[in-house]
Amino acid sequence: MKNYKTGNLEKQLNNSPITIHFKHLELKTNEILSYLNPKEFNAYCKNGCPNHSQKWTCPPNCPAFTIYAQDYPNISLYLFYTSPHQFGKIEDKALHAYNFIKEELQTYLREIEPANGKMIAANSCELCTTCGLVFGKECHIPEKMRYNLVAFGFNVNKIMTDLFQHELQWASKDQIPDFVSSVGAILKK
Repeated sequence: MKNYKTGNLEKQLNNSPITIHFKHLELKTNEILSYLNPKEFNAYCKNGCPNHSQKWTCPPNCPAFTIYAQDYPNISLYLFYTSPHQFGKIEDKALHAYNFIKEELQTYLREIEPANGKMIAANSCELCTTCGLVFGKECHIPEKMRYNLVAFGFNVNKIMTDLFQHELQWASKDQIPDFVSSVGAILKK
């Protein structure tokens, strides 16, 4: 088993401190292929996600991961997680915390993306209010567009448990999870 690095980041939201915990792991790209199952996970997208076929970065429009990553023998995986209980008296703490953490990870990945690498986003592309695909148009900023692990068909839950020893927690109507999590990556030469 590979060893991952851990740490914390301190952020501010509405003048309140928010602690983000992170885990980081360096792998050969072929080491994560056992977590790739586009047939199964793209079916979940098709049956449960409103972005399916509505964005260039979502199934069925994203390329096969093995083709997309063929020039990148290395991958850095990043897991960010935080406690929703830090978010004060916000009505839907878990959703608010999840949106916060995925945006923080997204920003972090864009900042560290090397010129000879490619970010794999923490979520579907949100650069435009409405994707050009909906209007039958090509992406007008393809150099900034990035795909995500789920869209490629990765089992992100299994990546979290196997590689980071991190259990994904879900919110319910009556229960706020102890933490919310988001995963992204950087492909490297």
